[in-house]
Amino acid sequence: MNWQDGARVYTIGVESPGLVGPDVIDLDTTQPAEPGEPAPEVVLLARTPTDLRRAATLQATLPQASRVTVVVQQVARAHPAPSPSLTPAHRWRKLTELRVSRPDPKGWRVDAVFSGPVPAGQTVAAVARAFAGNRLDAFPAPVPVLAGPGAAHWRPGDPNAGLAGLEGPVPLRIGAPAGDLVVRTDAGQAEWAGEERLIDRPGPEALGWDRIGRPGGAALLDVAFTDITMVAPVDDRSVNPTGFLSVPTQGVAELVTVHGRWAVRLDGAELARFPASGAVSDTEVSRLRGLRAIRVDWRRGHSGPLAAVRVIASLAAAGVPLVTGPIPTWAGALGPELIALLAPVTAEELADDLRREEFSVRLRRAALRTHGVHGRWAQLGVARGRAPATSILLATRRPEMVGFALGQAARQRGVVTEVVLALHGVSPDHPSVAGPIAAYQGELQVYDAPAGMLFGEVLNEAADRAGGGFLLKMDDDDWYGPDFLADLLLAHTYSGAEVTGTSPEFVYLSSIDVTVHHEQVTEQVSNFVAGGTILTTRAAFDAVGGFRPLRRSVDTQFLQAVQAAGGQLYRAHGLGYILRRGPAAEHTWREPIGTFLRRNKRQWRGFRPNALMELT
Repeated sequence: MNWQDGARVYTIGVESPGLVGPDVIDLDTTQPAEPGEPAPEVVLLARTPTDLRRAATLQATLPQASRVTVVVQQVARAHPAPSPSLTPAHRWRKLTELRVSRPDPKGWRVDAVFSGPVPAGQTVAAVARAFAGNRLDAFPAPVPVLAGPGAAHWRPGDPNAGLAGLEGPVPLRIGAPAGDLVVRTDAGQAEWAGEERLIDRPGPEALGWDRIGRPGGAALLDVAFTDITMVAPVDDRSVNPTGFLSVPTQGVAELVTVHGRWAVRLDGAELARFPASGAVSDTEVSRLRGLRAIRVDWRRGHSGPLAAVRVIASLAAAGVPLVTGPIPTWAGALGPELIALLAPVTAEELADDLRREEFSVRLRRAALRTHGVHGRWAQLGVARGRAPATSILLATRRPEMVGFALGQAARQRGVVTEVVLALHGVSPDHPSVAGPIAAYQGELQVYDAPAGMLFGEVLNEAADRAGGGFLLKMDDDDWYGPDFLADLLLAHTYSGAEVTGTSPEFVYLSSIDVTVHHEQVTEQVSNFVAGGTILTTRAAFDAVGGFRPLRRSVDTQFLQAVQAAGGQLYRAHGLGYILRRGPAAEHTWREPIGTFLRRNKRQWRGFRPNALMELT
């Protein structure tokens, strides 16, 4: 590619860019530095959108320029065109030309031309957000200062992070220190000039295999290779279960060493090779989605123990099923939960599609919570803030279902909840109601709704009484697994969607005593989720005015309103929910029973929950 004379050229994640010259700077291997004098053009070449997110973290190091070019070489097919969201901010007022193009089928290019110099890094950050659908990224407090080569791996996609040299000090930004603590990589013997809390960590390619055999190696194994916090986190907004295929199209591949790096091979063909840092990208994950599983060859896999652990943690966070056998001691930084899940699983067990997906869900839960960005900063002992509370909206006309419904709400674990029970024309003194209400041990509000009130109005009144930052609509007769809500909140974190839910993948037809399993595409942005699984942010709920005052179809109307307002729906896995279906007259969604007998993957006589429901 060509650029203007005097252009400043940067790369990130590009190991052999084919670019030479004093003005070509690798952001992964250089120290964060002052941006320097303005340049006529800034060119940034990133290997994948995941790598581009690290460049967004380092945006303050880029100079001002009148032309900014961002090229991403390898992009998964699922990514839409990266069109930055323009705002009235002063930097966009100078924009005279914005061009988004696809120079080859694998990548995208964004060219922005301004009437005068603007901070180039802010354009880079906007393009990185565009690859994620221009969603608002949320990062755990406090604001960090990053120092040392590769430090951006510890805070991917955070343009608000401060930057400093290895010896400090923390720079000022708008009249205050740029951050509240310092994460420094590859410090060597450098002293820190400041009083801020300092967290020293190895660089992304540090602690190679040669360190194990040196004197004192045993101590290194005991500390560095079993301490989870020594491993840079997985960029879970980029590497996550999105795109998981419940019905694989390929067999079991091998994770083997090729030229000192781990690579995935299937029938002799290389599907992906991972960088020395172990930073798996969304592009690599997309190439592996069709695999039934990956078998890990632990024999000195990858460029070093920490990088190897990071690859395994990333694949697990993406929900890629892994067959590992016994975990070597040097991989102890995977954490006890992941090790316990991975070690006993065999390829034969994953031959069944449902068993494979159950394993994938358990794997991704453990990896995202242990190795995701929020989890890692909590483990460092610096994250502030409390878990978000969810208000469960539970409306019912049937006194006989109150005890069952409250029991499903009480099963939810690992979350903070309150229940707003809307008794629609049902007395709270009814014998089938008073007992379960008195026995419920969590936070509970009871709303006595008049019998003649429309269903949508009942739900809105319940929402008005709710205090949570999230609202979850549950139905009174469906089954919910104990991790149902926790999984939806996790999906909200990695998807950024305003509404998350799932599809009615499993249905129990009570009138004929049959359980059916529908083939559904999950872990994707969608235009539909089941009404009894709608989890929405309070902000999105209020933005569209809540539910319409209707007797039925309130769910579909709400979902339509969110999408019409520019919000997104994300459909997570369906293994934590079973829809109960009786005679059509009992439901606001009045589909005949034959509808649920079509397009089945499987069906069983009797009530047949999957293992994640934990009902047997």
